[in-house]
Amino acid sequence: MLRYVRNFTLNKFTNKKVPYSAQIELTLRCNAMCPFCSIPLIPKRLKSNEMTTHQIISLIDQISELGVNALSFTGGEPTLRKDLPELVYHAGVIHDLMNGIATNGYLMPQFLKEKSRLEGLDYILLSLDYPTAELHDKKRGIKVFDRVMETIALSNKRDISVIISTVVMKDNLQYLENICELAEKLNCSIELFPCEDIIRDHRNFQYKIDNIEDMIPDLSVWAKILHSLRSKYKNILTDPISINVVEKGGFGGAPEYHQTSLRCHVAEAYLFVRYDGFIDYPCKIHPVKSFNTLKNTINNIYYSSEVREIMNQHDTYDFCDNCRLGCAIASSLPTTWKTLHAKYIQGYLKGNLR
Repeated sequence: MLRYVRNFTLNKFTNKKVPYSAQIELTLRCNAMCPFCSIPLIPKRLKSNEMTTHQIISLIDQISELGVNALSFTGGEPTLRKDLPELVYHAGVIHDLMNGIATNGYLMPQFLKEKSRLEGLDYILLSLDYPTAELHDKKRGIKVFDRVMETIALSNKRDISVIISTVVMKDNLQYLENICELAEKLNCSIELFPCEDIIRDHRNFQYKIDNIEDMIPDLSVWAKILHSLRSKYKNILTDPISINVVEKGGFGGAPEYHQTSLRCHVAEAYLFVRYDGFIDYPCKIHPVKSFNTLKNTINNIYYSSEVREIMNQHDTYDFCDNCRLGCAIASSLPTTWKTLHAKYIQGYLKGNLR
């Protein structure tokens, strides 16, 4: 928590801009077939150019030198990388970064059973969309529910925090309280964001789920349920500001509300490095400009005039209208005192955040 306050002070009162968090996409490969995710639509031939272990370790060094607080590994499914323990150790132990993994949990037990593996890991962002194995496994396309439960049990033994990540859809709205109750019993925090209509730009091609509108819940209903659940369950991390931003349509397009309460700061507050070593600005979903971190340093990219110009645009691009990406909202929250307090300080005081 003190790290976020430190970077908030630097960003607010000095000319030194520092990202709050970073994420490295280790792979686009995945062992699940989630119907709301466009990654399975990307052809295999376009997923093969993954960074090497050495290249990723170099990026971790650069991210730490930049002054970033937290680093997480994502995918695809990051546990498909055999070098994951080495990368976690380098980030969490060598550089003492707040360190996490976003995973479906299928392979996590084998990493957690040996105490020396995943040393330096602070938290796991673990997917769980239904409170029963039958429903969750059917939606994810693999028998993973029991492994999610095993991952939570092993993590609790090793004092690794687990944040359950629930993708809210029309057909699981009725189960949200059951999932929150289960998370509480399992000693887990929980985030609950609605699924999104994401068009993924990848090498000049666009990939989109054709029937995603059939899965997206009514945002007003979702918000009402979340506000109610927050009064019952103290482990819910989805904060009132994020709920209001999503319910009212996201960034852009509604300046009378959003651009006075929370502007998008994803370009300056969050570094996302793709599996092939590129960083897209202003964000990973809408690349205006891409930079190759394997040919230029992250420091030079982040402080370049081109990136500064993009940062100053915030959410004024046409594609920002109705954007409610959870990663964009979460990365923007530390940039104002009000939102930093609502999300991180309150979460810390409740014991849900380290």
